[in-house]
Amino acid sequence: MKFAAVILLTLLATACDKPEKQALTGTWQWTRTSGGIAGVNYTPESEGFEAEIVFKGGKFTFYKDGNKVTSASYRIEKCDPPYPTEMPTIGTELFYILHVPADREKIAEATDSKINLAPTNFAYLYSVSPDFWELTLNDYNVNDGFQTSFKKK
Repeated sequence: MKFAAVILLTLLATACDKPEKQALTGTWQWTRTSGGIAGVNYTPESEGFEAEIVFKGGKFTFYKDGNKVTSASYRIEKCDPPYPTEMPTIGTELFYILHVPADREKIAEATDSKINLAPTNFAYLYSVSPDFWELTLNDYNVNDGFQTSFKKK
């Protein structure tokens, strides 16, 4: 009986989540950081470390090589795409503004600024199949083309 109540409460809690939080929820593995004025291109292979962000509820946790670096709250809001919606696309595209708190500085320090999230990021989720989702974060306030990308595990 208690087990059924726990399952019911879990289902109700996740059903009440906003669609944007549901899309972001899960574990995201760092695949690359690229762009900027210098045209950088960092990958786990080139830098010698793995990194993940786990989004669950209203919190994110960042891991480097399986070790927790920081955990904090985040806020997300739906936004319109940066280009006309009549443009043809392949797959699913979702656009958000992701607000990351000051703890983001611990991420930059732990990764020697190879992963440096801004306080406010334009978050682009892209999927070509149910098995492939990519999350790309751009600094929302600075238009220098600096991007950090993750794929959903």
